[in-house]
Amino acid sequence: MQAGQVHAIVDQYEVHVRNRTRFQLYRIDGRPATLAEAYAIQDEILARALRSGSDSVAGYKVGLTTGKMQQFCGVSEPIGGRILQSTVRTSGATIRKAQFHRLGVESELALRIGAEVPVLRPDANVQDLIASVDAVAAAFEIIDDRDADYAHLEASSIAAENSWNQGIVLGPATSPSAFGDLRGLQGRLHINGEQVATGSSDDVMNGPLWVLAWVARFAHAAGTPLRPGQWIMTGSIIPTRFAVVGDTYSFQLGTLPPVTVTIG
Repeated sequence: MQAGQVHAIVDQYEVHVRNRTRFQLYRIDGRPATLAEAYAIQDEILARALRSGSDSVAGYKVGLTTGKMQQFCGVSEPIGGRILQSTVRTSGATIRKAQFHRLGVESELALRIGAEVPVLRPDANVQDLIASVDAVAAAFEIIDDRDADYAHLEASSIAAENSWNQGIVLGPATSPSAFGDLRGLQGRLHINGEQVATGSSDDVMNGPLWVLAWVARFAHAAGTPLRPGQWIMTGSIIPTRFAVVGDTYSFQLGTLPPVTVTIG
């Protein structure tokens, strides 16, 4: 795919976002986009967001972390996206629903990079990667699926739009020392004080460190290795909840301090 074609596609994407046009599957010369083409589109969207020099990449998100969702979307691996520093919020934040087409809230474990993350083969032992993590937190990922039709999804089309990431809300950062390999952390989502869903950190791939290994390979392949201070969102352990004005969401994962966000 030529650079001019990528630029034209992103121009059209920006028009669709401004006009609140419903999410559409990406077609390149009449066929579905490949993942390589999707990431070329994502790269151009990111380049435009960073052009002013006032923003930076604060971390990465991972989507399609279950085999069921990968099969549904026609891929054999997750998809990735970047998190902009300007979209990082702390617990207690209020997010305005009107700023999004269709705002979704996903409940996740976030990892903060503290040291270089080695790039491992997919079949390598990932346990030692915990040494590269200096903090963990319960977190929400903020997504905008632009009212996508979930009966007709393609991984490449989601990846092209930064895997739908529109930011994160971080709970208090906590040392990972008491949490072993980060598996088996039980999550509870409350809306307005009522528990509505549960999940486990085991529900993403084979566990959060496997996600970190995948992100390290993804970032390395893109020519932007992970850096200390960046956050990794390891995937939703609870199905996406679409935001309702006035609702307050609270998510607790194991004994980590909870993270909260209110929809205004």
